[in-house]
Amino acid sequence: MNTYDTTSDITFIGSGISTSFSIINFLDLINTRASINDKISISIIEKYSEFNIGIPYGSRSGFSTLLITSLRNFLIEPELSLFIKWLNKNKTWLLEEFEKEGGILSKKWIQDNKDDIQNNRWKELFIPRRFFGCYINLRVNNKIKELSEKGYINVNFISGEVTDIEKNENTYKISLQNNYEIVSKKVVLSVGSLPINYLWKNKDIIQEKNLMFVNNPYKPELGIVLNKINNFIKSRDTKKATNILIVGANASALELIYKINDFSNEEYKNTNFTFLSTQGTIPDAIIDEERQKKFIPNYLNELKKEKNVTAKSIAHATFKDLDRADEINLGAASTVDIVSKYFGVLLEDLNPKELEIFACQYGNQIGKRQRCAGLHYSNVITDLEKQNRFVHIAGRFSTLSLASNGDYNLEYIDTGTKNETTHTEPFHVIINCVGSKNLNSEDLPILYQNLIKKNYCTPNQSNIGFHVNKSLEAHENLHIMGPMLAGNVIGNRAVWHVEHCGRIIWLSKILSKILFDDLYRNDNYTPKSYELEIHSLNSDAYIKRYRKLLIENWNNNIYYAYDHLKYFENETNVLKYFLFKVNGSSKILMPIILRQVEVNGEKTKHFDAITPYGYSGPLYNGDVNEECLKEFWKAVDNWYKENNVITEFIRFSLNGNYSGYNGLLINTLNNVKGTLVSDFDLHWLSFLPKVRNNYRKAVSYNLEVKIFDTHDINENTIQIFFDIYTETMKRLNAKAIYFFSLNYFKSLILNNLNEFSIAFAYLDNIPISTELIIKNDKTIFAFLGGTDANYYSYRPNDFLRVEIIKWAVKSNLKYYVLGGGLKDKDGLYKSKKALFPKNEDVVFYTGRKIINYEVYERLCGEHIDDYAQIHKEELKNYFFPLYRFNNR
Repeated sequence: MNTYDTTSDITFIGSGISTSFSIINFLDLINTRASINDKISISIIEKYSEFNIGIPYGSRSGFSTLLITSLRNFLIEPELSLFIKWLNKNKTWLLEEFEKEGGILSKKWIQDNKDDIQNNRWKELFIPRRFFGCYINLRVNNKIKELSEKGYINVNFISGEVTDIEKNENTYKISLQNNYEIVSKKVVLSVGSLPINYLWKNKDIIQEKNLMFVNNPYKPELGIVLNKINNFIKSRDTKKATNILIVGANASALELIYKINDFSNEEYKNTNFTFLSTQGTIPDAIIDEERQKKFIPNYLNELKKEKNVTAKSIAHATFKDLDRADEINLGAASTVDIVSKYFGVLLEDLNPKELEIFACQYGNQIGKRQRCAGLHYSNVITDLEKQNRFVHIAGRFSTLSLASNGDYNLEYIDTGTKNETTHTEPFHVIINCVGSKNLNSEDLPILYQNLIKKNYCTPNQSNIGFHVNKSLEAHENLHIMGPMLAGNVIGNRAVWHVEHCGRIIWLSKILSKILFDDLYRNDNYTPKSYELEIHSLNSDAYIKRYRKLLIENWNNNIYYAYDHLKYFENETNVLKYFLFKVNGSSKILMPIILRQVEVNGEKTKHFDAITPYGYSGPLYNGDVNEECLKEFWKAVDNWYKENNVITEFIRFSLNGNYSGYNGLLINTLNNVKGTLVSDFDLHWLSFLPKVRNNYRKAVSYNLEVKIFDTHDINENTIQIFFDIYTETMKRLNAKAIYFFSLNYFKSLILNNLNEFSIAFAYLDNIPISTELIIKNDKTIFAFLGGTDANYYSYRPNDFLRVEIIKWAVKSNLKYYVLGGGLKDKDGLYKSKKALFPKNEDVVFYTGRKIINYEVYERLCGEHIDDYAQIHKEELKNYFFPLYRFNNR
């Protein structure tokens, strides 16, 4: 027996996505420490040839398999934005590899999404999974390289299959199949889902004259298995049809039928396909937007009124609502979000015991009825159905029987009749996509058997996961990560499915924090101290202090300037700001407007918090990690509760400061943010033709532009801007929030001259168009503007903005933020986008939070007649807070 010389601090068994995110987050925490006394030794054991990516995102699935969900639903922020930036830089070679491996459907995918790919619009695409595998592999390796070079860590990548774990006094001895042993202080079991449950005979592939039975389509690799299927079909008599049975109707089943039909061989035109699944339905792909808006899960909605809600009652109400959706032919793609939100809110009222019952007994049952997929998958089946080449049987696989002519017939249990049935037609290719074993299976891998036998790991009632404590331990210093966490309650949330990337990222952050805290519990590491200060802006002393704070720490960001905030102050609105300190240092600043709630003209003791118009939310001073953000929002919420604040509404900035928000985050508007390059000619070529044409037309009328900067600005300049802007707002019937007083502009601009410029377009020395520009570091913002309607035909607006870009380029500025429209893709947005058509938009997020549900429900019920029909988790569809909606 060979033993590695050193004892590892942490050993990860398995190196899929769960391990990768755990390592990334763990190393991020290590990197925040001021000093590292001793190198941390990490071992990563993987039984397959690839590290960091697991089955779905590596060579075992291939380069041309697609996500089952859109990229937006696959990843959460900030990982989503990081990945998209990487995609933009690497898409050329990724697409080349994708097309090289794929077939006719892969080429069609590229063609169908060509425009979105060219313009870097990735979020709604169902991209090849391997793209993400390449990205995450690079992320892990770069992070390891960075900290290894700093001398913080030492990482061993070990190829081999773990067969046993033995606990000694303070360490674990890990035995590998290749007769190696590893000693480790901590072990993280991150082996992915349980192995595939073989349906027929105990072999990966069984091949006979008239039959190929594939028990594991990903072993050794999907590409190799597909080639074997391809060769088998080619070897058959081309005059005879080849009947292909796929057992299961999950993501793998869709993937297999898609990939087989990706082949362009003639032989495949004489193939027929059958799905066999218990439900007899495929994952839904089409959203019925009109009927979706009207669908209310009535049974779950009624359950809100009950006092004693249980896991069982929530599940039964969910099943009834899903049955009702089936009756009206409204598929899972249309109902999954709303049904999940309804039962998700009810779960918040369950105690830990009931949550565990839901996680173990009901979560996956509901999930099987809420499966969705992309149209690229369902379209394959639709096309086959039109050709009478696809059928779906509702039933459960029993066995195969050999007919006298050498063909195999399927025997199955019919879902409807519960009777054993023999299918009339033989099958020649059978692919097992039915799913994994459970922890009661007799033929579990030896590692699982040993862990259970030694009581290191105890199966929970789900039979697909191990019971863990709050530290995600199945046994002391033996942590569980990934799909084997199914059936647990973690962070007061029921966990029944841990294969979604968003959930994996969430759990990996919890685990990495636990590992980090355990590792440094006994050294000289000093935990951070957090302090939230709350100040009112109601005296000259406090205002002066706030101004100084903003200038010294946050570059006098105008969206946070007192002269902007005070515009929103009145008899019922007071200005406050949160200042969050870490170890005595000011790290986060967030001003709010605290509004007193009135009912029938009478003031109440309740308030709501809202941030001012513009880009707002928390301002960060230097690096602010996830732990810091969590503590910040927690402290803010506590203050809200203590001070009768019912709700919070936040307009976030465009710099990602929504990350870590603990309320409901709403994707509100796409905003145009242009990257400025040093060569203006490149901008000129990138403008849409209408911009260049409008600019030329303006030049033909001898329009001129002048930009007043800092001390060139005076009260007269502001007056001219104000007149044009206000007349524009009147003409557009703009909402009250867009009307500002002349005194507001004078105070804001003259007290902060270094942060402003005002641009005008002139015709014969008459100012006809204007834009008020905010400057912050290397970015300029088109804050407010307008155009004299009498001069539209001269095209002054495009002319003005092109000249502003020229000026910004000469001033070595980096970004020009134009904002969005009144709604996505409207005319206002398109006019702005025309200037930067190739730059990816930035999403403007808003945040909504209910702190006191009881008061909120009462106020809304008094204000909105049909409020009982509106679920509180549908907030994104309504004005918020709803009790302030003026519907009279």
